[in-house]
Amino acid sequence: MKKLLIMLSILLFTACMNKQVEMGDPNLELKNGKLYYKEKLFTGTLTQKIPLTDKNIVEIPYKKGLITTE
Repeated sequence: MKKLLIMLSILLFTACMNKQVEMGDPNLELKNGKLYYKEKLFTGTLTQKIPLTDKNIVEIPYKKGLITTE
């Protein structure tokens, strides 16, 4: 029972965290100007690796499928 409680706690904690998805992920889809991940509006950070730049990763925050200014 204790193991089950620990597993559920970990699952709940990770489910509440913002997702970080890399550009080009096959689960990403743009529909009607909104970004979806696995058929649900995407909330999290979209990342893109940019070679030969000072900052090698660009991060774009999204909330409910739209870019935010966090």
